[in-house]
Amino acid sequence: MPIDIKQIESFLMGITPGLLGLSDIRSLKIVDMQQGSYNLNFHVIINARDFNFRVNIEQQSGLYNQIEYEFRALKFLEDHGVAPKAFLFDDTCKYFKFAVMVQEFIDGKHLTLEREDVYSAAELLAKLHSLNPSGQSFIKWDDPLQNTYSFVCNDITTYASKKTHNNTTLSLAKRLYEKMSLLVREFAPLFRPDSLNHTDVSLDNFIASDHGLRLIDWEKPRVDDASYDICCFLSALAELWCARQTLDVDEREAFIEAYADLSGHNAQRLKDKVRIREPLVSLHWILWGATKLCDLEESATAPELVQAHSEKTIR
Repeated sequence: MPIDIKQIESFLMGITPGLLGLSDIRSLKIVDMQQGSYNLNFHVIINARDFNFRVNIEQQSGLYNQIEYEFRALKFLEDHGVAPKAFLFDDTCKYFKFAVMVQEFIDGKHLTLEREDVYSAAELLAKLHSLNPSGQSFIKWDDPLQNTYSFVCNDITTYASKKTHNNTTLSLAKRLYEKMSLLVREFAPLFRPDSLNHTDVSLDNFIASDHGLRLIDWEKPRVDDASYDICCFLSALAELWCARQTLDVDEREAFIEAYADLSGHNAQRLKDKVRIREPLVSLHWILWGATKLCDLEESATAPELVQAHSEKTIR
């Protein structure tokens, strides 16, 4: 653990209470800690209000100002009913070894692949994609399909560089990547950066709270074609990360049609986009997981995150 409980308590007791929407701090209790793939999340109760004290161990997006980027994204999304409220961040590393952020603690259950939950996910994504991110300093993919292709190329290069990579996995990844080149050239004009995408819409990033469904882990939102989030949600790899089954053909169609109806997108065009783009999105998640497994085997995982990744090797 990079910081101890006393450090967190001292930091929170030393800040201006108004930053947390409080007039004073009368009581403070740290309930537990959850490890994510890149962060440690401490559940903190202050004056009977719940907060998440988030410690950023690694930069998933590759940004030098990762925690600030996530904080700014949450401030943009504030009051839209899609994400937690952010209160403050500190990236000076003056108090801790890593950058930290305090945000609202969202209590509730993760989504499942049951019909009602899947519709709720479509509803939330339609709401997110309806927001206008112009004027904000979000990462933007100007040529979404080609950018996805290049993204996967980097994934392949990274995985190939690992000493413990699996040759069969690498060979199959390269074959699929090469087969996609013609589709990318032909259909790239269909895709345009039309909305803000979360980019990591696995089931465990959706929480059904008393105040409605929310998305957490806003480490790498991006202005992109809305199909990226749709492809991510429908990717069998992302589904199996959190569930023991995947959506069947009819359920996938129902999700796309529900999203299209809610968002105003043309359902058939969206289905075409998913058919073209999803293999690349799924390949990204395959290589991400394979690379994380190599990191564990090569002892290259940050010590603070070893347990979180070790618990997911079966996935």
